[in-house]
Amino acid sequence: MNTQEYISSGIVESYVLGLASQEEQLEFERMSSLHPEVKAAREAFETALEKQALDEAVAPPAHIKDKIFAAIANEPDQPLINTSTPSINTMEQAPVITMGWLRYAAVASVILLLGSTILNFYFFNQYKEYSAKYDQLVSNQSQMASANQTLQTKLQDYESAINLIKDPQMAIVKMPAVATSPNPASLATVYWDTRSKDVYMLVNNLPQASSDKQYQLWALVDGKPVDAGVFDVKEGLSFIKMKNIPKAQAFAVTLEKHGGSESPTMTALYVLGKITS
Repeated sequence: MNTQEYISSGIVESYVLGLASQEEQLEFERMSSLHPEVKAAREAFETALEKQALDEAVAPPAHIKDKIFAAIANEPDQPLINTSTPSINTMEQAPVITMGWLRYAAVASVILLLGSTILNFYFFNQYKEYSAKYDQLVSNQSQMASANQTLQTKLQDYESAINLIKDPQMAIVKMPAVATSPNPASLATVYWDTRSKDVYMLVNNLPQASSDKQYQLWALVDGKPVDAGVFDVKEGLSFIKMKNIPKAQAFAVTLEKHGGSESPTMTALYVLGKITS
């Protein structure tokens, strides 16, 4: 991930708002020290927050402020400590605290409370927004991980298929469409391991079957059909391991009921190929 992608990932906002984990905070501080653009992005976001908070600040109504200061001006100050009698244990006069100063402090507290409330409301909204962005990032990451896993599985399937096809001990039986095939463009290939007698089916071109039907591979042994297993047509490379066949003179594919049949349906014969020595 380059620096710009790192900045665009949402880490700047998460760090400034305190939503980043400890590891993310340490990594961000390291990146800020190494890359001036990361530090500049953080400062820009902090400045934007301050500006938006000031722009959205709500001032108290003018008549309330006038009433508060009018009350302060009209009420005389009253000392809280009587300064007419000196303290016995001290030579200095005790300080005088007036009610006027308390009222000023109260007004300041009210103003600070209003400002704090506005800022809290703003940051709460920001928190919800960036929390939603963070959840979206996590979801996107999970989807990417799932897609990557699917791609890895497909690559492994392709590698396995290529290794089998390249094996010199593998007999290749091409099965083109028969003259009476329901689909004249049908084509399939059987890869028969002459050592282990394992059979692998490669679907080159067969139409999708309905949910109550399945294709069935047959091995012709001494003129009789032997069940070699059923299969479905899948998207992509459909390289399927079938039943082990010790010997055969040909292979054929028919469309049967789901689960297969005991004998082939000749009217649903799609492809057939003979084994050449």
